[in-house]
Amino acid sequence: MDLFKRKSKTLTDLECKICHMKFSDPERTTRHMIKAHSKPQKNNRQIGSAKYR
Repeated sequence: MDLFKRKSKTLTDLECKICHMKFSDPERTTRHMIKAHSKPQKNNRQIGSAKYR
């Protein structure tokens, strides 16, 4: 029953877990994860959404 086996790294290292982009090199995937997903997300403010003082 392979319940506790780890998945092969070739599949997980070649695809981004967040945006599901596929890469040809595992190092490229790690660089993508650092550059694209390490920053905090920006808050998109719409017109009139800010509180007035």
